[in-house]
Amino acid sequence: MYSKKSLIELGLDLLSGKAFDVVGFESYRSVFSLLGIDVSQSFGIKALKSVFSEPSDSSARYYSPTILSSKEINYPVEEFPSDKTKPFDIPCEGNKLTLLEKYGSFVAIDVDGYAQTSLYDLFKTAAAIQNCREKGEEPNPFLLVSADFSGIQDTVYTISSKGALKTLRARSFMLELLTEHIVYELLQASKSDRYAIIYSGGGGFSLLLPNNDDNVKTVKNYRYVLNRWAYTEFFGKLFIALDALECNENKLKCQEAFKELRQTQADNLDKLKRRKFIKQLDELFTPTMPEQLNVQTECQITRRDDLLNIKMRDLENGKVMPNENPDLTKIWVSESCYHQFKLGDKLIDAHAIYRYKEKPQTDGYLIFKNINNEEIYYSVIPQNNNIIATWQINSWDNDSPTILYADYVRTIEQLPKAVQDIEEKSAQEENRSFDKKNTATFEGLAASSCGANLIGALRMDVDNMGNLFSEIGSLTELSTKSRMLNIFFKVYLNQICAANLGGGLVVTDIVGKEYDKDNKQGKPGRNVSVIYAGGDDLFILGAWDETIELAFDIQRCLALFSGGLGISGGLTLHQPKFPLYQMAKKSGEAEHVAKHDKDSEFDDIKKNRIALFHDDAKVQRQLKMQHRERYMLSMTWDLGSTFLLPLMETYRKCGRLNEIDGRQVLEIEKFSYQTIEKWFAVIEKYQESHKLYLPTMARVMTQVEDNLSKKESDIKLFKKLLSYLYTNEESNKNWISHLHIALNWLSYLRRTK
Repeated sequence: MYSKKSLIELGLDLLSGKAFDVVGFESYRSVFSLLGIDVSQSFGIKALKSVFSEPSDSSARYYSPTILSSKEINYPVEEFPSDKTKPFDIPCEGNKLTLLEKYGSFVAIDVDGYAQTSLYDLFKTAAAIQNCREKGEEPNPFLLVSADFSGIQDTVYTISSKGALKTLRARSFMLELLTEHIVYELLQASKSDRYAIIYSGGGGFSLLLPNNDDNVKTVKNYRYVLNRWAYTEFFGKLFIALDALECNENKLKCQEAFKELRQTQADNLDKLKRRKFIKQLDELFTPTMPEQLNVQTECQITRRDDLLNIKMRDLENGKVMPNENPDLTKIWVSESCYHQFKLGDKLIDAHAIYRYKEKPQTDGYLIFKNINNEEIYYSVIPQNNNIIATWQINSWDNDSPTILYADYVRTIEQLPKAVQDIEEKSAQEENRSFDKKNTATFEGLAASSCGANLIGALRMDVDNMGNLFSEIGSLTELSTKSRMLNIFFKVYLNQICAANLGGGLVVTDIVGKEYDKDNKQGKPGRNVSVIYAGGDDLFILGAWDETIELAFDIQRCLALFSGGLGISGGLTLHQPKFPLYQMAKKSGEAEHVAKHDKDSEFDDIKKNRIALFHDDAKVQRQLKMQHRERYMLSMTWDLGSTFLLPLMETYRKCGRLNEIDGRQVLEIEKFSYQTIEKWFAVIEKYQESHKLYLPTMARVMTQVEDNLSKKESDIKLFKKLLSYLYTNEESNKNWISHLHIALNWLSYLRRTK
C-alpha cells in the first residue's frame, strides 16, 4: 500500500535523488499550482542562483550546491550545470525540517522561474499552505501573523558600564530568544510546525497560520499578555506590535495583491505602535515615588529605581537586597539584570537553548510569559529531565530546530598575554571574581588595540532594504531573501570576525597582527565582540583598529555573498569607560552620515559608504565650510579600497611595530610627527584655496624625500607615498577631501596610550 508522505519528506526525496511523485495527492498538486509550479512532469535539482541578483541577469552567479554549515561561507561562484548537482546522502533519521534546511538551502528545483528560490524555502512554504488549507476556514483560510518590536535600541543599549559588555550581549540575546519564544507559542497554539515561519529576525517575524476564530483570538490575547509583561519588565521601553490578517489564495498568488497585503499589515503594525500601551495609560500617567531612594541601591545597570528590595540582587553573588541598611559598597542590580549578567559568560560556549516550566537551579536564565500568562524559563544549561523544548545554535546536526545567533565574543584568555594581566589587575582592584574564560571587558578590548587605548563602536546597515523588500511579490521570495540575510549576519559574521573569510578573500591587516594565527599577540581572530547582528544590520564593539579593518572585511564578504548589495557603516572611537548608550548613539549618528553623504555639492546622495572616526567636532568643522565636499565625513567603499587602505599600508611600511608595556605601537621611522601635522595643514590649505594646496604639498613631500635614504627600497616607498598624496589626476582629485581620515588613523596607531 502506498503511504502518503508529507511535503517535507517529498522535498527530502528530491534532494536524495528519488523521483518527485505527487500522484494521488491532489491537494499537493494544487498547492504547487498555487505557487506556479506544474508537477505533472518530473523535475530535479540544480544550484541556487544568487537570490539578490535580477532574475534576468545572465551573468549572475550560483551558490555551490552544498550543505548548510556555520564553519564555511558559501559564496556564489560560476554557474553549476544541473547535471553536476549530485543527490545528497541524507540520513534516514532526524528532524525532517532541519534536514531539509541543512541539505536544501543552496539548491533549487530545475523549473523556470524558481532558480532563486531555495528548495527548502519552497517546500516549507508549500507545507504551510497545505496546513492552512486543511485547518483554515473558508473563504479566507490563511492568516498572516506578523510582529514588529519597537524600542529595541532603548531596551538593549541604555545600560550603564557595570558589567556592560556581557550584560549587553545577554540583553541582545534575550530579544533574539524572545522572538523565538513568541513564534513557538503561536505555533503550538495553532497546532502548526516551524514550516509556518516565513521569516524571523531583525526585530520581527511573519508566520502563515490557519485562519480560524481560535487563532485570531489567540494572537489578540497574546499581544496583551506580551505587552503587559514588556511594560513591567522594561518600564515601557519595549513594545511588541502583533497583527493577524486573514487572506485567500488570490492574495498569495498574485504579486501585486501580495505586496498590497504586506503593506496593509505594515500599516496595521504602525497603528499599533502609535497607540502602544494604551491599556496602561493610567499607570503611565500616575506619579509614583521610587522604591529605591539611593543612587547606590537603584539598579546599577539600567538605573531603574521602581523595584522592591526583593527584586534587587548583589551582582557578585546574587543575594537579595535586605529591607534595611543595604551595603552601599555592593553593586545592586535588578533580578533580571543579574541573570542576564550571569548569562553573558555562559553564552560563550553555549550550543543549545532549553525551555522549562520550572525555574532552573542555576543562575543565568531568562523569563518570558506564555499565552496563558504563565512564566516560562530559558537557559543554555540543561537541567535533568525538566526540559520541554530544545533549540540548537548555528547547527543542523541533531533533531532539534535551529536558532541562528551571531555569538562571536572575545574572552580574556584570547587576548594578548599582557592584556590578560591588565584584566586580572582590574578585577582585583574592583573586588570581583576573575576567570580567563569570561567575557573580555571594554578595558581589555581597548588595551588590545595598536596605538591608542580606545574602543571602536561599529554600526552597519544594508542600504535600501525597504525598497528591496517592498518589491517582493511572493511568500517564497520573502522567505528565501530574509533567511539568506539572517545566514550572513547571524552565522557567517562569526567566521568573518574570526578572520575566516573564505572565497579567496584576504583578511584586512594593516599593522600585521596576523589574525589567522595563534601568536604572542593573542589567539586567532579579532579582538571584538558582536553585540547585535540580524536581519540587515549589526553593532560591534572592540579594539578600535581591528574594528575598522573588520568593517572593510564585512563589506567585501557581503558584496560577494549577495552579488553586490550595498551596506553603509559608521565607526566612532571612545574611552573604555564612556557610557555604553552613548557609544551606540554616536556610532548610529556616524552610520546616518554614511547613508546621507555625497561627494560633491550637486551630486545625489550615494550610499554604500563608511564614516570613520566620526565625531561632533568634524561635523561642526564641515558645517562652517563654504565648500563642504572638500572635507568629507565618509567615503565610498571603492575609494577605501583604491585609496585609503593602500595608503595605510604604505604608511605602515614607513615604520615598524614596537611593543611598549605589552601593547603594540606603530613607530614611524621615515618621517616625523611634525610631518603629519604638516599634512593636516595641507588639508586646511586645500579647503581654503582648492588648487593652491599643491605647492604646499610639494614642499612637504620634498622634506620627506630629503629625510629618506638613497636605498632603492626607500625610493620606491617615496614614489608610492607620492602617488597617493601628491596627485592632480582628474580621477583622483577627491582624494585630498578624504586624506584627514588616513591621517587620523595613522595618528591613533602611533599613540602610546
